[in-house]
Amino acid sequence: MPLVVKPAAETDILRILQIRDAAFAQDPWHRIMKPNLLPPHSRVKSIERFRKEYGHDPAVHFLVVEDKDRDELVAVAQWNVYKTERPESDWKKEPEIEWDEVMLGTNETAINFFLDGILRRRQKNIGGKAHLRAGRQLVKWGTDIADEAGLPIYLEATPSGLKLYRSMGFVDVENCDIDMAPWGGQGIHRHVCMVRPAKV
Repeated sequence: MPLVVKPAAETDILRILQIRDAAFAQDPWHRIMKPNLLPPHSRVKSIERFRKEYGHDPAVHFLVVEDKDRDELVAVAQWNVYKTERPESDWKKEPEIEWDEVMLGTNETAINFFLDGILRRRQKNIGGKAHLRAGRQLVKWGTDIADEAGLPIYLEATPSGLKLYRSMGFVDVENCDIDMAPWGGQGIHRHVCMVRPAKV
């Protein structure tokens, strides 16, 4: 099964959304945040947002893995590469979320609760320092760039990704624990803030 890593194309948008949805389909906190998510072709604003980011922000890199035997995309990642330190006014900005038809079937309160916790930890642990931020897969693409540029990498890992990230030199710096009971779930869901130090 020959797998090829390549930059995503604008025509890959729907498949990217499908892959992202499938990757988190069994994650209990994700199901609380997005219990009745619309299918990709109905999420007009998600598609528009991808098109806006794609090719316009030089720091953002969308990658896909293509299975050449099946002629199908099977994995996706987003890397944010910051090679110089950013001003506080940039990295402390709140993300802009348009609560429109793209968010039908989502739990706005739970999503805002999650984003607030993650952003506070991201700001505390990496701030505006030059670094790479990883997406869900394709870690080696980013570690190669980081090693060449002498940059650290920062990410927030779900439990399923911890073993892989630790094996590639990432270390835990802080936990973001979410009690799922107030949201109708059970237990504690943990995201782990991780850093891979710069190679010098």
